[in-house]
Amino acid sequence: MNEPVTIGRVRVFDGERVLPERDVIIQDGVVTSVAEPATGPADVDGRGRTLLPGLFDAHVHLAPDPPTALRHLVTMGVTTALDMFTGGAALTRIRELRQADPPDLADVRTAGTGATVPGNMLEKITGQPLPTVDGPAAAEAWVDARLRDGADYIKIVYDEREGGPMDEATLAALVRAAHARGVLAVAHTLAERPARAAIAAGVDGLAHLFVGESAGDDFGEYAARHRVFVVPTLIVLRGLCGYRPHEELAADPRLAEMIGRDRPPVPVRPAEPRRHHLYNAATAALRQLAAAGVPLLAGTDTGLPTAALGVIGYGATFHGELELLVRAGLSPTQALTAATSAPADAFRLTDRGRIQPGKRADLTLVDGDPTTDIRRTRNVVAVWKRGVRLDLAVPLHADSTREGE
Repeated sequence: MNEPVTIGRVRVFDGERVLPERDVIIQDGVVTSVAEPATGPADVDGRGRTLLPGLFDAHVHLAPDPPTALRHLVTMGVTTALDMFTGGAALTRIRELRQADPPDLADVRTAGTGATVPGNMLEKITGQPLPTVDGPAAAEAWVDARLRDGADYIKIVYDEREGGPMDEATLAALVRAAHARGVLAVAHTLAERPARAAIAAGVDGLAHLFVGESAGDDFGEYAARHRVFVVPTLIVLRGLCGYRPHEELAADPRLAEMIGRDRPPVPVRPAEPRRHHLYNAATAALRQLAAAGVPLLAGTDTGLPTAALGVIGYGATFHGELELLVRAGLSPTQALTAATSAPADAFRLTDRGRIQPGKRADLTLVDGDPTTDIRRTRNVVAVWKRGVRLDLAVPLHADSTREGE
């Protein structure tokens, strides 16, 4: 049994509410106490700081180098990452990392290879064959193959831009097959019509909101009636609408280093101000969803496929996403819920997402009060993963999970 560690006199956001001043005690990988401050000294001084549950990025792409991506995420306070499309050697590595759950890398869950139709755009871009779904009759075997590969949930690409497109019967068959096997089904859609069709087909969540001139007035109520969750990914939608998120993030010295380290060897497209108006649909839909009580999950779509849109820097983009959620109408507390308890609940990870006795001691300590100023999440002071404090001085490229290290 390890010695307990007390984080003293700290403001706590417990995943749902703010506790003004508490002592939080962790031992053997879990939170053991959240109590009124004691009179004695603490191991970690929390005065003027806020303790958050370890953050979730509910939409990332970790290929080609999952360990480095996960190391960068945890350094920025993100202790759980939900990968939304990975195959080949990267998927093998993700399976290994999930089993090992090393304390210096974000924990990970994955969709493995997403469901696409033959001739889809992804195959054309990459030149790599994908295990596609050619009709409803193939859905059960396709889902079984993904689960054998190690997928934790099923991702369905239902997007007119991707080639095909997938027909609604195949979409519905994939959802039924996933649910019959006890796993979630989430859909990639980038326009309102396919988003509504995916919801009608029974998906558990949308991996994106959508772009366009506007959103239908009843979209939020429609999503609420069908009990879905939504990962807005505002940062990548802004990229699709001609903004270049990396430029704004790089202006913040707290994030600039991460953007520089994670910049892949692909050119970022020029900004296109003429497309900015297409972001209106995303913000309008987000406000509707929040008003209707639809669970919102913070996610970024960070990875090689979106780098050309300026979505660069694992962890840095996540803090940018939180700011965008607040700018679009959420309160800082709602944005923090979207980063902690909401994804834990949606993806059935019941051991984390809250600061409560018995939960994993995945914790992020920041200077200041992000419940009033969401940009304070960028002031990362300390991170604990399963109760182990991360050494923020270790080089970000280090991978301690390799054999012999």
